[in-house]
Amino acid sequence: MFSKHLITASHTYLHLKNHLGHWHNHDHHPAIDDYHGDRHRAMIDLQEHLGQPGTTTKEIEHLMGTPTRILEQPDEILLSELKRNNEVYEYPHDAKIWIYEWRNNHDYVYFILSKDKIVIQSAWYYSYE
Repeated sequence: MFSKHLITASHTYLHLKNHLGHWHNHDHHPAIDDYHGDRHRAMIDLQEHLGQPGTTTKEIEHLMGTPTRILEQPDEILLSELKRNNEVYEYPHDAKIWIYEWRNNHDYVYFILSKDKIVIQSAWYYSYE
């Protein structure tokens, strides 16, 4: 069902998911904190595959585990990001947002999910700090 590459990315991400680095007031850890570090690269690969419309929450949880946060509505920052390329963007009724943090709340992957637990949209949020 999943490619060897995706299984490897999942293993790397799940291994590093709960390790804390600079963005959690701990020492800098290259595999966790660096742009294109191990956790970031794994998340890029996972989001590219799992972020496709039609992906199920079951598939996401299988490869990425439990989300860091679940939102009923986008917060102000994410809503601004969603409207950046579409000023008339409207958040779907009854949708949820699953967030998987890379570097705390500074940079993360988000999945907008339908009430049927299917991916509608997914992307990265980068704060560029």
